Amino acid sequence: MRKARDLMLDSFIYTVNTVVPIFLLVLIGLLLKRKGFLSEGFVADSDRFVFKIALPVYLFAEISSAELSAMLDVPLLLFCVAGVIVTVLLGFLIVPLCVKGNDKRGAFIQGIYRSNSAILGIMMARSMFGEAGVEKIALILPVTIILYNICAVVILSVFAPQDTKLTPVQMTKRILLDIVKNPLIIAIVAAIPLMLLKIKLPQFATQTLDYIGSMATPLALISLGANFTLDSLKKKYSLALAASLVKTALLPLVTVVVGILLGFRDISLGIILIFFGGPAAVSSYIMAKNMKSDHELAGQILLLSTICCIFTFFTGIFILKSTGMI
Repeated sequence: MRKARDLMLDSFIYTVNTVVPIFLLVLIGLLLKRKGFLSEGFVADSDRFVFKIALPVYLFAEISSAELSAMLDVPLLLFCVAGVIVTVLLGFLIVPLCVKGNDKRGAFIQGIYRSNSAILGIMMARSMFGEAGVEKIALILPVTIILYNICAVVILSVFAPQDTKLTPVQMTKRILLDIVKNPLIIAIVAAIPLMLLKIKLPQFATQTLDYIGSMATPLALISLGANFTLDSLKKKYSLALAASLVKTALLPLVTVVVGILLGFRDISLGIILIFFGGPAAVSSYIMAKNMKSDHELAGQILLLSTICCIFTFFTGIFILKSTGMI
């Protein structure tokens, strides 16, 4: 009995130490914005700096100095790709039956399948498993980011107003452009040759990269909190909540259970929880707005799913840790 109680306590402490620091930074960003300490311009510049500079530099530094044998997990990569594809296909089949309006359907489906794995996912992996977690999720990102973009363009085009639908040629050009211009993909692709050839950068270079990359986590989380605007939830609340619960509760529950049945454990199982249980991606709002989808609904799903994942991550991590799965 005492041993079981000690295990539960250790699991609870592990979960608190994993989840709470991340969301305290989000809360700090929210409070600083409310107090007027952070301006809209600062938040916008921080978002741009994190996505285009700090996070790509962080991924480049991590991957270029890592051992491929320790990172490459083909079964995990295939599982994540298959999970995204199945989620999108089910969305195509089910969402039109439940949601009225093509613009809302596109935003709803994108909000369900597209996770914030590039920012919050990396930070959760680092908090749970240290650098080993970051390295494992990092090699999943190039493939899944490409897949996310392909699915988003197809979905938002299929469920777009008639005058904004893309032709197959336009769709292909947009997908390729989104992939080629993505800073995260550029950084990862640039780092892979250094990793494979075991090329070591000079210390001054690695130290500079570490300084820049270390800014990604706090800035991204503070900016995430500063971007919260609860006033935007006054409309379409029920639809946004439904998508958020599917994204942060139902989807990770199903994928983690399937992952356990397929034999995933430890870091790999934790990555499955992080990858599928994370909130909707910030880019889902940007894509919805650019492609004439319901960007207000996309923004509300982003906000609500971020709030929901505080509780679902805590619950999921605690259960997996206390049962010895991770």
